[in-house]
Amino acid sequence: MKTIAIAAAFLFASAAVSAQENYSGNTDFVSTKTRAEVKAELKLALERGEVVSGEQYPNAILDKAPQAKTRAEVKAELAAYRKTKHDADTSL
Repeated sequence: MKTIAIAAAFLFASAAVSAQENYSGNTDFVSTKTRAEVKAELKLALERGEVVSGEQYPNAILDKAPQAKTRAEVKAELAAYRKTKHDADTSL
């Protein structure tokens, strides 16, 4: 049983090494900004709260999400829509 586990581990390790050797990356990309400009943009985005990472994620994103409507609000919107649209399907 140990032999099979060792063989499987060797197989996965060799596959990972060969995958890394074959990857050439995106060589067509040319940056138009300097490293300092990118760092300055990141700093500004962090100050604005536009970048979420670490323990803030995903709660910071969920806090900014719009609140869901109540069932009563949706029904009221549907009733208002039906009043303005006479050809609307009323089977809903």
